[in-house]
Amino acid sequence: MTSIEEIKKRKMQEYLVSSRDAQSQQQMTSEQRQLMEMQAQIKQIMSTLLSKEAQERISNIRNIKPDFALQVEVYLVQLFQAGRLKPPLNDEQLKSILDQLVKKRELQIIRK
Repeated sequence: MTSIEEIKKRKMQEYLVSSRDAQSQQQMTSEQRQLMEMQAQIKQIMSTLLSKEAQERISNIRNIKPDFALQVEVYLVQLFQAGRLKPPLNDEQLKSILDQLVKKRELQIIRK
Protein backbone atom coordinates (compact mmCIF):
# COMPACT_ATOMS: atom_id res chain seq x y z
CA MET A 1 0.00 0.00 0.00
CA THR A 2 2.82 2.39 0.70
CA SER A 3 4.22 2.05 -2.80
CA ILE A 4 0.80 2.91 -4.28
CA GLU A 5 0.55 5.94 -2.02
CA GLU A 6 4.04 7.02 -3.02
CA ILE A 7 3.16 6.68 -6.69
CA LYS A 8 -0.01 8.73 -6.14
CA LYS A 9 1.96 11.44 -4.33
CA ARG A 10 4.60 11.53 -7.06
CA LYS A 11 1.94 11.74 -9.79
CA MET A 12 0.16 14.52 -7.90
CA GLN A 13 3.41 16.47 -7.53
CA GLU A 14 4.16 16.04 -11.24
CA TYR A 15 0.66 17.24 -12.08
CA LEU A 16 1.03 20.31 -9.84
CA VAL A 17 4.41 21.16 -11.33
CA SER A 18 3.11 20.81 -14.88
CA SER A 19 0.04 22.95 -14.12
CA ARG A 20 2.26 25.67 -12.60
CA ASP A 21 4.49 25.54 -15.67
CA ALA A 22 1.47 25.89 -17.95
CA GLN A 23 0.21 28.88 -15.96
CA SER A 24 3.60 30.57 -16.05
CA GLN A 25 3.86 29.96 -19.80
CA GLN A 26 0.41 31.49 -20.33
CA GLN A 27 1.44 34.51 -18.27
CA MET A 28 4.68 34.87 -20.23
CA THR A 29 2.87 34.65 -23.55
CA SER A 30 0.37 37.31 -22.48
CA GLU A 31 3.24 39.55 -21.35
CA GLN A 32 5.02 38.94 -24.64
CA ARG A 33 1.82 39.76 -26.52
CA GLN A 34 1.45 43.03 -24.60
CA LEU A 35 5.09 43.89 -25.28
CA MET A 36 4.66 43.21 -29.00
CA GLU A 37 1.51 45.37 -29.09
CA MET A 38 3.34 48.20 -27.35
CA GLN A 39 6.25 47.91 -29.78
CA ALA A 40 3.83 48.00 -32.73
CA GLN A 41 2.19 51.15 -31.33
CA ILE A 42 5.58 52.80 -30.84
CA LYS A 43 6.62 51.84 -34.37
CA GLN A 44 3.42 53.31 -35.80
CA ILE A 45 3.85 56.58 -33.91
CA MET A 46 7.52 56.74 -34.91
CA SER A 47 6.64 56.37 -38.58
CA THR A 48 4.35 59.40 -38.41
CA LEU A 49 6.57 61.38 -36.07
CA LEU A 50 10.00 61.04 -37.72
CA SER A 51 11.30 61.95 -41.16
CA LYS A 52 13.03 59.26 -43.24
CA GLU A 53 16.49 60.42 -42.17
CA ALA A 54 15.52 60.44 -38.49
CA GLN A 55 14.01 56.95 -38.85
CA GLU A 56 17.29 55.74 -40.34
CA ARG A 57 19.23 57.27 -37.45
CA ILE A 58 17.00 55.52 -34.88
CA SER A 59 17.42 52.28 -36.83
CA ASN A 60 21.21 52.63 -36.71
CA ILE A 61 21.07 53.31 -32.97
CA ARG A 62 18.83 50.28 -32.49
CA ASN A 63 21.42 48.08 -34.21
CA ILE A 64 24.16 49.26 -31.86
CA LYS A 65 22.33 50.02 -28.60
CA PRO A 66 18.80 48.55 -28.59
CA ASP A 67 18.08 49.63 -25.00
CA PHE A 68 19.04 53.23 -25.69
CA ALA A 69 16.98 53.24 -28.91
CA LEU A 70 13.94 52.03 -26.97
CA GLN A 71 14.52 54.71 -24.34
CA VAL A 72 14.70 57.37 -27.07
CA GLU A 73 11.55 56.08 -28.76
CA VAL A 74 9.58 56.05 -25.52
CA TYR A 75 10.83 59.56 -24.72
CA LEU A 76 9.80 60.82 -28.17
CA VAL A 77 6.36 59.22 -27.87
CA GLN A 78 5.87 60.87 -24.48
CA LEU A 79 6.87 64.25 -25.89
CA PHE A 80 4.56 63.76 -28.86
CA GLN A 81 1.61 62.74 -26.68
CA ALA A 82 2.21 65.73 -24.42
CA GLY A 83 2.08 67.99 -27.47
CA ARG A 84 5.69 69.14 -27.18
CA LEU A 85 6.74 67.72 -30.58
CA LYS A 86 5.27 68.54 -33.94
CA PRO A 87 5.71 65.94 -36.70
CA PRO A 88 7.69 65.38 -38.82
CA LEU A 89 10.80 65.52 -36.69
CA ASN A 90 13.86 65.95 -38.92
CA ASP A 91 17.33 64.52 -38.39
CA GLU A 92 18.78 67.72 -36.88
CA GLN A 93 16.00 67.93 -34.29
CA LEU A 94 16.52 64.27 -33.43
CA LYS A 95 20.27 64.87 -33.03
CA SER A 96 19.64 67.67 -30.53
CA ILE A 97 17.25 65.46 -28.53
CA LEU A 98 19.83 62.65 -28.57
CA ASP A 99 22.51 65.06 -27.35
CA GLN A 100 20.25 66.08 -24.46
CA LEU A 101 19.59 62.46 -23.51
CA VAL A 102 23.28 61.56 -23.68
CA LYS A 103 24.15 64.53 -21.45
CA LYS A 104 21.51 63.42 -18.93
CA ARG A 105 23.03 59.93 -18.94
CA GLU A 106 26.53 61.31 -18.39
CA LEU A 107 25.35 63.41 -15.46
CA GLN A 108 23.73 60.38 -13.87
CA ILE A 109 26.90 58.36 -14.28
CA ILE A 110 29.02 61.11 -12.73
CA ARG A 111 26.77 61.36 -9.66
CA LYS A 112 27.04 57.70 -8.85
